[in-house]
Amino acid sequence: MGKEIVAFKPEFIEECKAIITESVFTSRWALVEGYWLLGERVSQEKYAKGNESSLQGLAKNLSISTRTLYYAIQAYQKYPKLDTIPEGKNISWNKLITKYLPSKDKEPKHKELICPHCGLNVFEVKE
Repeated sequence: MGKEIVAFKPEFIEECKAIITESVFTSRWALVEGYWLLGERVSQEKYAKGNESSLQGLAKNLSISTRTLYYAIQAYQKYPKLDTIPEGKNISWNKLITKYLPSKDKEPKHKELICPHCGLNVFEVKE
């Protein structure tokens, strides 16, 4: 008993490819949008020094890295309207970070400090 080879119509193949392509674009955009929304929400909050509202404490509570949280804030601050993010659906979170956000070498808007009294990591917000 040999395996049967099935020939598919070209229209069927193209339709399946379109489904995959759209799904990839949708998933990439959903991640960008999700992190942008996170950056928007965190940017609205005032950072209270010396407590768990520091970026490091918040990231730990959210089970994400401090760097990811910082990038989310940067994305929102650089593109305060979601529809102004470059490349639309063609963007990925990684591409947004590496191509359009400030590099690690530039001074961040949030400077990490250690409280001399309690030893907690706190963040000084620079305007």
